[in-house]
Amino acid sequence: MRFFIDIKIDRIALEREYEKLTKGSVNHNGLKKPLKRQNKLLTVIGEIVQIFVSRPTWVSSEFEEGLNIFLMSMANMGLTPRTLGSTDYPSKAPLDEVLEIMDQCQGAIILGYPQLKIDSGFIKGSSITTPINLPTEWNHIEAALAYSKSLPVMILHHKGVYRGVFDRGVMNAFIHEVDFLKSSWCMEPSLNGAFQKWKLNCESGSPNFIGAAKVDPSKPQCPNCSTSSKPVYLSELPKTFRLGKWTCTKCNYIKQ
Repeated sequence: MRFFIDIKIDRIALEREYEKLTKGSVNHNGLKKPLKRQNKLLTVIGEIVQIFVSRPTWVSSEFEEGLNIFLMSMANMGLTPRTLGSTDYPSKAPLDEVLEIMDQCQGAIILGYPQLKIDSGFIKGSSITTPINLPTEWNHIEAALAYSKSLPVMILHHKGVYRGVFDRGVMNAFIHEVDFLKSSWCMEPSLNGAFQKWKLNCESGSPNFIGAAKVDPSKPQCPNCSTSSKPVYLSELPKTFRLGKWTCTKCNYIKQ
C-alpha cells in the first residue's frame, strides 16, 4: 500500500495545536467560546485496522473463554474489534449506529453463536425431527450491511448453527464451521491461513464483492485509505488549524 504525505508532521506541534483548538476560540464579540469536540483526536500513530465483529452481546458460559481468546488474538494481529453493545454503545437507533461503526471499519467478521433452540415445530410445512439452533438475527442484518459496503467479510459459525448467511452459497465468502466450545478454536491450523488472507484483504481493501462505488468529485479523498470500491473522504479541519485543511479520520493523513 502506498502512503502519501504532503507535509512533515511534528508531534509536539500537533498536540499544541489541538490543545489550542479545544480551549476555545474568539467570537465576533471578542469573547471566548468553546469549540465542539472533534469526533476523533488527531494522532500521528500508525493506522489502526478496525474490524466490525457481528456477535451476540450474550453467549452461554461454555462459549465465553473461546470468545475472549479470539478477541485477544485479534489484538495480537493488530486488529481492533468493534461491536455494538460491547465496545460501542448506542446513542441513536441501533441500525444507524451499526452503519456508523461500519463506516470506520476495514473488515467484518460474523460469528454465529447459538441463541435460539427449537425442539418442535414446522419448517415449510414439515415437522422438525431434530433440534434446530439459530443465531441472533443481527448476524444476518450486519453481514448483509458489511457485504453491501464492500468490506472483506469472514464468516464463522458453531456446529449446528445454520440458515440465512450461514447457508453455503448465500454470499461470496467461505463459511467456516467451528466448534466454539473449544477454548482454542481460533488457533486451529485450518483457520490460520484463512485469517491471514482475510486480514490482508482488510489491509488492502479487497472485498468479497466489488460493487460500483459512487464517487463525489467535489469531496477530496484519502489517497491511503480509498479504494476503487470504497472511497474514503477527507474531513475538513477547523480554519484555525494551521498544519492543513483536510484530514482522514482513519489514517490521520493531512492535506494542505
